[in-house]
Amino acid sequence: MTQVLRLIRPSTAIDVGCGSGGWLVRMQKAGVSVLGVDFCEEMLTQAMLHSSLRGRLVLGDAESLPFCAEAADLVLCSMVLGYLRNLPKVFREFTRVATPGAYIAVTDLHPAAISAGWTRSFRSGLTVYEIDHHSYSLDEIEDAACGAGLRNSLRQTVYLGQPEFEIFQRKGRAELLAEVSQTPALFLQTWRKPC
Repeated sequence: MTQVLRLIRPSTAIDVGCGSGGWLVRMQKAGVSVLGVDFCEEMLTQAMLHSSLRGRLVLGDAESLPFCAEAADLVLCSMVLGYLRNLPKVFREFTRVATPGAYIAVTDLHPAAISAGWTRSFRSGLTVYEIDHHSYSLDEIEDAACGAGLRNSLRQTVYLGQPEFEIFQRKGRAELLAEVSQTPALFLQTWRKPC
């Protein structure tokens, strides 16, 4: 995503599902004016620990974004799409808040990874918590985007590899990386709103 953002070079961006604000802070450092929205108040509380984000965050829903029309030349949605229920409505909202010619950039868990049994989960102590999510095919995502009037710009499949080796090694699972690196891990896709 960092390379894509470098190519797009937005001046204004909305991060939908901004979480603790990681992408917002990175974009601010690159001179981008940012706004973030998340459905989870606790995540926004964490994001507000970045003093530069205060006054730039709002509690809200991706199906009804709390921003005026044509507010940003980039709408980013990273690792969130699978948590959203109504893709056509979400993509219509992305289109509404995007300026003409703007980019919509989405990345999420690849459908092939979900089919291979990968989960959206986390561990706390000995307990594993699996987060409720929806599995969408790439065609369903593309249909929702096209239905909202967006034009496909780029689609990329991301695999785990050498950069993740240290993470697997720390967990004592280095041998597992060779196996999981054969499965598409993430997809990254961008669309443009016509001028």
